[in-house]
Amino acid sequence: MRLILQLFLLTMLLWPGTQQANESVVASSAIIRCDYEALQLGHPDGISKSYCGRQIARVMGWQGAPWLDRPERINEERTDQLISLLDLKPGMLVADIGAGTGRLSVQMLDRVRPDGQVWAVDVQPEMVTKLQALAKKTAESGFRVVQSSKISPNLPFGVFDRAVMVDAYHEFEYPREMLEALKRAIKPGGLIVFVEYRANDPLVPIRALHTMTLSQIRKEAESVGLVFERVLNVLPWQNVVIFRVNSPR
Repeated sequence: MRLILQLFLLTMLLWPGTQQANESVVASSAIIRCDYEALQLGHPDGISKSYCGRQIARVMGWQGAPWLDRPERINEERTDQLISLLDLKPGMLVADIGAGTGRLSVQMLDRVRPDGQVWAVDVQPEMVTKLQALAKKTAESGFRVVQSSKISPNLPFGVFDRAVMVDAYHEFEYPREMLEALKRAIKPGGLIVFVEYRANDPLVPIRALHTMTLSQIRKEAESVGLVFERVLNVLPWQNVVIFRVNSPR
């Protein structure tokens, strides 16, 4: 009986019509659950906790706001090209997670006008104050400011077309909880975009803990059910890694 069962399974594995299904099984079996681990010793640029084998980076404080707004940034990081790569359309609802000073949020807003909105989200109260001042200055009804917590972006469920995290995800103290909450905020078929400095690239002048490999991003995103779409590596320093949020089953 066991021999018959083994022959049946072998036949199914080799049958042409089952190849795609078998590949899906292999792919899903490769998805691991990412867990937290307390660190006794770690790099001083990080906190004393790792996630999925990656030490979490220390948050760049609000005192670093001038670096985000430096004039050289557009040429060093090609932020203009980044905004184009996001493929934003008029009428979209976009969440800018870890928005900082809001410089990129305003550029995103230009792409979703006249009926779209950009919700600028940050965990640091000082950054939120800067964002609120920017909102008053721009006087744009489509520009919203949100104070996040460490475990949630505090966004309404199921209404956003895009969520974008520019050089922010690697600093999340609770990345799994944040991704799960963010996933709930995205419409089925919507996208979550990671923009992260490329790890192990000698041309990227960023401290190691503030960079990520593509494989690490995929491992952490796929562990919460995000579906990998594509990676765009045309920017000077960063990868743009795009995931889709499937319909809930």
